[in-house]
Amino acid sequence: MKSAEFNHDFKNRPLVYIPFEGQPLEQQKNFRRLLEILEVDIYRLQPITQPTRFENIILPDESFFVINGRHNFTDEYRETIENIRSFALRNKKITSLNKIYYFYGRHQFGEERLAKYFQSKGFTPILPEKLTVDEQLNLLINAEVFASTVGSCAHNSLFLRDNAEAIFIPRFANSIYLQPLLDQVHPINANYVDSSMSIFNVNHDSFCFLISRQLKQFFGDKFDGYEEDDFKIFLQYIAYSIRTGRTINPKQVNGYGAIYKDFLEQLSRRKDLLNAYGVVFN
Repeated sequence: MKSAEFNHDFKNRPLVYIPFEGQPLEQQKNFRRLLEILEVDIYRLQPITQPTRFENIILPDESFFVINGRHNFTDEYRETIENIRSFALRNKKITSLNKIYYFYGRHQFGEERLAKYFQSKGFTPILPEKLTVDEQLNLLINAEVFASTVGSCAHNSLFLRDNAEAIFIPRFANSIYLQPLLDQVHPINANYVDSSMSIFNVNHDSFCFLISRQLKQFFGDKFDGYEEDDFKIFLQYIAYSIRTGRTINPKQVNGYGAIYKDFLEQLSRRKDLLNAYGVVFN
């Protein structure tokens, strides 16, 4: 059902919702602001906080979904994103930050170093949770180049202007998941550059990032082998994973192929670091 048809048939019906994690809309400032930008009458929204009965309930359909193992999105999904981007364009305030790196920051081994490398290339690291919705939209609509590790931060590329450049770092080998489909919502120049060494089961929230040969080549830098910080970060990632009981056997090694073998051979010559972290490789 199109938006116009919905408004014609249901504009006077009550809209109810179950608060996320029990938080009413008043406490979810960013989500509330997003609804306001989309011109949703938030005062019609009624939270359901206790068992409630209705004679009829109309549930909205998904606009981003899976069919036969493939993700798809509807025209209404694209329309929603376009409405938000249009708002950002209408209210655009010029900023000097034309290259931004969205920093995830939680349980990401090596991402701080990754962000510093991007910073050396003219990018400004951004912690999005520190900004309001309006501040983030303004940064994104102004950005000429956007970079992030693949995940929720990367999905903000939806709000870049047409044909902006994006640089995505997969969190583990061959992992790009939803992002390529999001790249099709509007024209974007997307680049995927492998710079991780997350070798364990991916069903957790800890990932390992290095400054890889591929990343340096992407920026035209010479690669002279992995540095000591790369090895330290990898060993910290290993030690953390073992300590938290998250690893049994490496799950993603095959995805890295010769890259992982070369990295491990270089690391095996650093007995001082291996002894310091108490890690043994057979």
